[in-house]
Amino acid sequence: MAKSKRSAPGYAAPLRWLSWALGVLALASAFVPLSHDLSRALSWALCMFSILETGISIGHQRRAAVVAYAAVAILVNPFVPFHFPAQAWRLIYAGAGVWLLADHLEGVF
Repeated sequence: MAKSKRSAPGYAAPLRWLSWALGVLALASAFVPLSHDLSRALSWALCMFSILETGISIGHQRRAAVVAYAAVAILVNPFVPFHFPAQAWRLIYAGAGVWLLADHLEGVF
């Protein structure tokens, strides 16, 4: 008997929910000022998730997604942080949030 072909691997749904949660938090941070600790935690979460998604995108040969996730990981990296004004950080978080929400819409509708 032939195995049935699955449309998505088993990790797609949890990654979609995590992406949406991080995307909503990052997008909301554009409208509400975050405390320093919450901003640092969001940077860690966005960086780690972007590194994970960069690897997954490389495996699926999605070049545009690799570039977008790598850019997010580089901009929000907590290891050697960039020093931007608060308004610039709001725009970076909002852009990352929009990308995280938009990239995981495939197969929802």
